[in-house]
Amino acid sequence: MKKVSYQYNYIPSYFYSIFKKYSYFLISLISLILFFSICFYLIACFLFIYYVSDFSIVDKIFSVMLLVSLSFWGVHCVGYIDHLLKSVLMYISPINDDPPLDGKMQPKVAIFIPVFNEEPKIVGATIAKTALINYSSFEIFLLDDSTDAEIHNALVKLGERFNINYIYRKNRRGYKAGAINDAIKNLDNDVKYFLVLDVDHRPKPAILKEVIPFLEEDTSLTFIQTPQYFTSETKDKLSLAYSFQQHIFHKHVCRGLNINNAVFMCGTNVIIRLDHLKEIGGMDETCITEDIVTSFIFHSKGYKSLYLDQVYAEGMSPASLSAYFTQQMRWAYGTIQNLKNVLLAFFKSPQSLKPGQWWEYIVLNGSWYFLGWTLLLWLIYPIAVLLFGVRPLILGSVNTSFLIFIVMIGSQFFTSMRERGYRIGDLFLAQGLFFSLFSTYIRASVYALVGKKLDFKVTPKGRTKTISFVQLCPQFLMLGSLIISIILGLWRIVTGQITTPQIYVTLCWAIYSATILLFVPFFYLEEIKKEKEYEDRNV
Repeated sequence: MKKVSYQYNYIPSYFYSIFKKYSYFLISLISLILFFSICFYLIACFLFIYYVSDFSIVDKIFSVMLLVSLSFWGVHCVGYIDHLLKSVLMYISPINDDPPLDGKMQPKVAIFIPVFNEEPKIVGATIAKTALINYSSFEIFLLDDSTDAEIHNALVKLGERFNINYIYRKNRRGYKAGAINDAIKNLDNDVKYFLVLDVDHRPKPAILKEVIPFLEEDTSLTFIQTPQYFTSETKDKLSLAYSFQQHIFHKHVCRGLNINNAVFMCGTNVIIRLDHLKEIGGMDETCITEDIVTSFIFHSKGYKSLYLDQVYAEGMSPASLSAYFTQQMRWAYGTIQNLKNVLLAFFKSPQSLKPGQWWEYIVLNGSWYFLGWTLLLWLIYPIAVLLFGVRPLILGSVNTSFLIFIVMIGSQFFTSMRERGYRIGDLFLAQGLFFSLFSTYIRASVYALVGKKLDFKVTPKGRTKTISFVQLCPQFLMLGSLIISIILGLWRIVTGQITTPQIYVTLCWAIYSATILLFVPFFYLEEIKKEKEYEDRNV
């Protein structure tokens, strides 16, 4: 199957040939230059704080906190820009007009739909869509770990109604990974691949016919991940914000990961070569994010992966903030849990992965969910300056981290607007949802680092209970503190108590942060409204 190639008309052929040959090196070099620029700039700031400035101990502590936050954001902004450049300039979709495999030549595929106490109505809709897949040789397996007797009985009937394979487990050993591993034992010997679908992802008919040929052509290819797609055509603001967030990751980040040969499985919409999975002993059952851990095992043993940027399934966004926080808690906890194993593997066998892969697994993916702490530092710094009189740190106009952050935000907006038609308001909506996670990610990181065990909790589907006000106390407390600090800061400026120009920057910072956090009560009130509408319909 030949790949489509493109040559940019605005680049002279001679320079294009050079760029094409050294593009990976050149883009990686740009990323390294940006990375070290941030490092040198922040080191200079640290030295200034401790050896030059006349800051008090308290001033120095808050300044260091700010620099730590900027360091984290700077590194991850560089990572995103690296992914974006490689996505735009190097990623070439392998999809073309070659004829699909003949029906008689199509290898057998098992389709696994893991379920745990999820609404039978949602499960049934996914099975119905799966049954319509246009492929001659596949079997559907409903993997039921449900503990709710009513749901269990309904799922049994669904299995009979659609005449599919139904596997029920009374124990939840290994959670989703364990369910898949146990299901594999029930497969016929002629099954060559399996597709994993979460119950909230409805596949399109062409998913197997168009994806399997890539695995057939390249026998060294282990798995193919396709996007998780969530519609932006919705009046539900939570769903809209979530779809924006997921588009950022499943578009250019995943395409960049593909160039770095570090694509990891995302739990659903992934097709895996069965023999290769058996060779590594099955899906990892030690972590609640089995997808990222199993991907790391594959890559560390030299297996290949592919990200196919073509939508083959449409997902359902979390129905409420509580469902969203549950999902993000699992993702954050599992990723940090895996980071400890990744670091151990790095020191034991640094040659098992290439430098670019280690960069992805340790720095970008591994540390990402520590952002809860950096978000907290970002939010409390202007409060400390405006409310408690901490001296602001002057970073100047060459604040490398902040400039790269602005470039990242701008590129995310313009690419998303061009690709999915998002508006500027949707960007702020997504940032509001993102900022609301700081307390969830902090708890997840603490639990993972101290070794507190968390059970695998699926993202609640369909109608869920409105999140309690108590769960949002950290967000409301932070919002209230920001509003008070803004009022006090304005009063001090008006009365002439503060005359330094840096205070205006801090005030704008506080106003921006408070504006973003105002979306949290907005989401909360929207949930209350949806709950009331549901109750009115069922009176």
